[in-house]
Amino acid sequence: MHRGPRSLMQRCCVAMYGDELDFYTRMYNEIERLRKEGVVEYVTSYDRFREIIEDNRVVVAMFTTPTCSACIMYKPIFYMVAEKLKDKAKWIEVDAYEAPEAAFESGVTATPTTIIYVNGEVVDGFVGILDDEGLMEIVKQYIEE
Repeated sequence: MHRGPRSLMQRCCVAMYGDELDFYTRMYNEIERLRKEGVVEYVTSYDRFREIIEDNRVVVAMFTTPTCSACIMYKPIFYMVAEKLKDKAKWIEVDAYEAPEAAFESGVTATPTTIIYVNGEVVDGFVGILDDEGLMEIVKQYIEE
C-alpha cells in the first residue's frame, strides 16, 4: 500500500473509488458509464459542438487530447462535478484532435482547457486542472443566475 504523498490524480481517484487498486480501470469504466448515461457528451465534430453551444443555455466544455497526461488527471474531477450538476448545464468533452475547429474558435492553445458558454458566448474558462470544489464554484456562478 502506498504510504507517501499522493498526486492530485491519486487523491481524486481514491476519493471517487475508495482505494488505489485498479483505479485507472475504475476511472475509465466510470467515465464510460457517465458518457452512456448522457452526463457528459464526447464531441468529435465541429458541427455537433456548434449545435450543443447554440441549443443549451449553459455549456461546460472540457477540451482534451488523447496524449495529454494532465487531461487524464482532470477527467475524473470534471466528470464527478458533471454528475453532481448534470441538470443545471450541458457538459461536454471535446476532442481537440478530432474537432480542431472547435478548439480554434474557442481559443484553446493547451489542454486541458475548460470553457463555460452562456447563451452561446464564452463567459469564463481556464487552462489546466482545478479540484472539484474549484470547478463547482466557477460553474455555479453561471447556473444560478
